[in-house]
Amino acid sequence: MASPPHSNLPTPSHDSADTPFRNHNWFQCLTSPLDPIASTSTPLTPLQARRLAFYRSWFALVRSHCGAVTLAYTPSTTYPAPSSAAPDPPLFTTSPSNAIAAVVLLLPPHARPSWFEPLIAWRSGLLPALFGLGLRGIWRVAVTFESNVERMISEGLKARKVAGGDQGNLVMCHGCVRNPQWEGKAPAQRLFDWAIRRWWKRERESGESPTPVWLDTSIDEGVRAYEAIGFEVLGECAVDTGADAKGIKLEPESTEEAKEKARKRSRQWVMLRMPPEEGKSD
Repeated sequence: MASPPHSNLPTPSHDSADTPFRNHNWFQCLTSPLDPIASTSTPLTPLQARRLAFYRSWFALVRSHCGAVTLAYTPSTTYPAPSSAAPDPPLFTTSPSNAIAAVVLLLPPHARPSWFEPLIAWRSGLLPALFGLGLRGIWRVAVTFESNVERMISEGLKARKVAGGDQGNLVMCHGCVRNPQWEGKAPAQRLFDWAIRRWWKRERESGESPTPVWLDTSIDEGVRAYEAIGFEVLGECAVDTGADAKGIKLEPESTEEAKEKARKRSRQWVMLRMPPEEGKSD
């Protein structure tokens, strides 16, 4: 499956503090908001190009591990959403002539973004994209953010006695993104739920037991959305980012109110969704 052109990729609208990209702003050490990518005809700034390379590497990495890249497109009069008589997929048309509404990336068990697989990381563009963040950005991603995730998922799985405490035995959501230009009716949430059910269905058809799915998020709104489709919180921690609610570096003269709002926003969660018990519908 080819990568979508950059004009069609869901790109962040950095005017909103609720965008799920504020931790990426922090990774990139931004001191001012990054303008969204307008079109293929508009030249990219160096910061936009680095951000786009970071996102493109996600697609390549998932494909290199034989994972699932699932996209939902907005309905139109030419390609309407499926009717109740034909609800599979139960949300949007799959015609690439329409705008992308949501994207979900799933990595199979034992396939993870890893420093121990430098060839795959390089070919996917992940390592070059990380180098584009600079030393401070690499530290924030690899040492701060990912270390928190690894600790929380390990502790959470051991406490729940799932998968022997090893997240490598689970399916990982490597990305669940909604196009901020298209609100729709929870497209990312609905696509994610459908993608998980489809994954479990294929495992059953292969004679395998369905595999639990886990994810990490730094968005409290995301936590509520994931809980609505069956995820539970396994771990939560605060992160001292020194950035505001949009992931932009706080100015020295920032008010205490702004600093407090930023502290409340600067959190990470790991979550788990278990397959339904045998004989129960999912």
